[in-house]
Amino acid sequence: MYYIVVLPFASQKRYISTLISSIAKQENIECEVVQEKDQILIVFDASYELIDRFLLTLEQNLPASIYLGKSSYYTSQTKIKSKDGYLDYKIPVNIAPCTYCQKEMFDVSSRYYYYPFTSCNHCGTQTPFMSGYPFVRANSFMKFMVPCKECQNEQKINVRRNDYVLSSCVECGIPLKMKDAKNERIANDKGTYRKLFEISAKALSNRKEILAKTPNGYRLFMHALQVASIENPIVMIANANAIDTHFMLIQEEFYALLSIERPLIRLATKSDEAKSQFGSSAWVKYPDEGISMLLAKEVMSLGIDYLVYADVDSDKKAEFVIDFDIPVLPQIDSTLFINQDTKKIISGERLTFPAIDMLGDDRIIIAHNLASVIVDGVRIIDSIERFEVADTTKIFQLEDEDFDSKHSNVNYFTQWKASSLSVLAENDKLSSKAVGVYFDEKGLQFLYYNAKEVINAIPSREFSHEGMFDRIANLRDGSDRLVSNYTLRFPERIAEIENANNKLDAFAILAILMGLKNKSLDGVAAQALSFLGKGGIQIDTHIKDNRFDYDALLASIMSYQLADVESSLLCYSLYESFGDYIGEIIKQLTEKTKTSVVFICGEAIANQILFGRIKRNLAQKEIISNINYPMGRENALHGALYL
Repeated sequence: MYYIVVLPFASQKRYISTLISSIAKQENIECEVVQEKDQILIVFDASYELIDRFLLTLEQNLPASIYLGKSSYYTSQTKIKSKDGYLDYKIPVNIAPCTYCQKEMFDVSSRYYYYPFTSCNHCGTQTPFMSGYPFVRANSFMKFMVPCKECQNEQKINVRRNDYVLSSCVECGIPLKMKDAKNERIANDKGTYRKLFEISAKALSNRKEILAKTPNGYRLFMHALQVASIENPIVMIANANAIDTHFMLIQEEFYALLSIERPLIRLATKSDEAKSQFGSSAWVKYPDEGISMLLAKEVMSLGIDYLVYADVDSDKKAEFVIDFDIPVLPQIDSTLFINQDTKKIISGERLTFPAIDMLGDDRIIIAHNLASVIVDGVRIIDSIERFEVADTTKIFQLEDEDFDSKHSNVNYFTQWKASSLSVLAENDKLSSKAVGVYFDEKGLQFLYYNAKEVINAIPSREFSHEGMFDRIANLRDGSDRLVSNYTLRFPERIAEIENANNKLDAFAILAILMGLKNKSLDGVAAQALSFLGKGGIQIDTHIKDNRFDYDALLASIMSYQLADVESSLLCYSLYESFGDYIGEIIKQLTEKTKTSVVFICGEAIANQILFGRIKRNLAQKEIISNINYPMGRENALHGALYL
């Protein structure tokens, strides 16, 4: 008889299962850990006396994860065995330090005390230090750094760091440099690392800016009172106990913020302090790597609950600079969407990639500066920069991708088609008919999958901001007066649109017309979430051929602006209108095609108002979306395998 503990785990990533195995070895517990498609199984002999002790140890030391569900157990006469396969190929991760590594970072007796690059086989910022595959030290930016005797010994006796690729500590690791206008400080031992972060925290409390190189890129840190001086600020929580003082969040969002994955989550502000600094909402995260964590620890000791930072270039000017000499290949941070029991990655690289994918043929796939390439008999998706030249008979490349392979057989594909196939493949629906939606800042596509290929049933109407006001003036009788009156009232907004050097998408135009600071899809979404009423108003969409007429939509927004309707109500109403429109068209398509399967993808779908409206309008349908891959554009690297 076997006792089997089941941990739902909605990811193919293996850092939780391998950590469980290491803890079992560390505690001398006899069990087998098996990771399957959507769960982790811990298999014990049912007569084993130490099961309860081990489960208590796991409860105390296993990190929270956005992928972990509520555990359960059952007994079985048959022992479940691990299945060897391509998923066992070792790839680096880019997550926060695990519970054990964090303890070492704050233990003065440890060789990792205040060492910001502390990690082990199961955690830490590994991916940014890798230059290629396979995942060995020779393919890392630490290849010229020799581990000290203690690290070499630990690679033999510490199960968490057994043969660990990036072994380093305060004795043999990466020194930090801190510069200001007068001095340069080097941190290369316990005392100097600690002192560097103490000085940094005091500088931040005194309203000084710090440009810090981190494994996840250059970040410009500052006191929250200085937030007006940067674009696209991110709130970094220092004091976890103060999160619900300043932000409104549900329990699932709280656990996600503090999870080992450390995603970005948009939260509504709560305290007067946070509202005055960030408006109605902000992107929030808990420190995700050593430098940010140690900064947060020190500013919290000074009574500061949170900092703000912005992702910037290395040449950004600041009063203090923290740097180190090892190069890194940073990843784009990942954003997370939570709606009741639904939890999805919206976009980004850090939590999803590198990923191991199905092999397929020998094709190489290129999209969004990522590549899907077969290495050592395994298909890996990662940054193009981590792959050397590879042989292939064909390349599949996203249209408009700025990449010249000089290959003789390049097949270009559309975003909506690859994204659709990604959702269908992840949900095992490639043999079923389905209808779906792809929605991003470029437009809204209604799609039909006939069990063979994806067809654009109702394409998005192409939009251009050039000549937009002339088109609006000719929409209907009186539209010319609307344009004239709006121009008189808001001349600076008209000028910003007409003088734009780059092509503006419809959401950027909407944001400008409403005077929003963040002129993007994200800005419109944030404003919509700030509406606290119970219902929206009617937005004129003037549907032509079952497609939104963006000019009519923008005209409606201009009219409401002249009537002094709050932009939060307008943005909320906009998403309600999109949700009703999507629901109506999807119902028509499912009736015509005789299917109840509906797939949704695209970054714009990940909006609380829109997502909730779609679920309500399509309550009787089976709605599917991505599982392992982002809902947004990066899922194309997976979907293009099925083209």
